[in-house]
Amino acid sequence: MKSFTAHVSLVALLAIGSAAQAQVSAQSIIVNPVPTSLKVNVRTNRTTTAQVVPTFAPGDHLEFYTRVNQDAYVYLFNVDAQGHVALLASNGLQAAGTFVKANTTQVFPKKGKASTFLLTLPQGVNQVFALASLMPLNLGALTARTAAQGDMTPVDVAGRPGLAQALKRVLDPLKAQSWTTDTSSYAVTRSSLTGLPAVDVNALKAQVSFQRKARLSEVYVTYADRLRAEGYLVTDARYGEREAKGVFVRKGAQLRQLTLEVTQRGTTFFVKLTRQK
Repeated sequence: MKSFTAHVSLVALLAIGSAAQAQVSAQSIIVNPVPTSLKVNVRTNRTTTAQVVPTFAPGDHLEFYTRVNQDAYVYLFNVDAQGHVALLASNGLQAAGTFVKANTTQVFPKKGKASTFLLTLPQGVNQVFALASLMPLNLGALTARTAAQGDMTPVDVAGRPGLAQALKRVLDPLKAQSWTTDTSSYAVTRSSLTGLPAVDVNALKAQVSFQRKARLSEVYVTYADRLRAEGYLVTDARYGEREAKGVFVRKGAQLRQLTLEVTQRGTTFFVKLTRQK
């Protein structure tokens, strides 16, 4: 009986050390079925036990905090309310991951960098997904057909199920205890401005100006929403006190890229769209 018990224990240890099939989860996207010593935590700057799904509006500052208990490579994905997935990176496309030291916190965007561009995401509940691995992963295939690289690089999958299946193919061959995940949710809410003049998205360059008692963030997200309705997704943006500039891409038979610039001078706004040739 003792030898049988020892045999079972050995088999169990071998199983833990080998690859384990990642489990797709409706709520958590994908989880490791094996308990791991590696832990990762992701949250927003407003996440609390009393407010698990905090709300953000234009003009608010949104940050993601990620922490690991061991040295690890961390990958952040955002799944918006319409199911679009983006890989988050502070320095362009980081499909090789961001190395995070044990018991330190990684902040996205980097400290001192405005994050209002994140609030051009559609209204509703968004989910940020953190994947931590003891070794770098090759996720380049997920963004292979996206030419633009920025803080938010669109991922070529559809929604949480698509992201889960794509990551499952990457994670299944790995050792069971070498990776783990975590998720956090937040809501985007706003009141869209009406009556703003149209800007031709098909022109190489188009510009309008108008007067309106409004905040820069309100005007910017209104035009960003119009681009989203045309199939464009935000990849990067710079936001200042009187100027906002964002890069948007639309995938299709041919990748198209637009730059949206909104400048405020008192109650006068200047809106310019520039299409990459």
